[in-house]
Amino acid sequence: MTHLTIDDGLLDRLRGIMEPVEIRDPAGKVLGRYTPSLSPEQIALYEKARTLFDLKELERRKKTEHGTGCTIEQIMARLKSMETSG
Repeated sequence: MTHLTIDDGLLDRLRGIMEPVEIRDPAGKVLGRYTPSLSPEQIALYEKARTLFDLKELERRKKTEHGTGCTIEQIMARLKSMETSG
């Protein structure tokens, strides 16, 4: 089998892929399929992480209105006030 050496930009994009994926050109034509080579340790960590998140709960929360949230400056001010009052 021949091989292809990729540059750092493509490496960064492929690094987080955990399952087979199609690679397409800008026009949508399939160029090939990439199947990552994962160690047993990587697979175990991925499965453990999967058990820590409830995707249905995340979707439910995304649909629920919670206002506009807080800016990082507001959060930092609140944390700073907690330090001084503690």
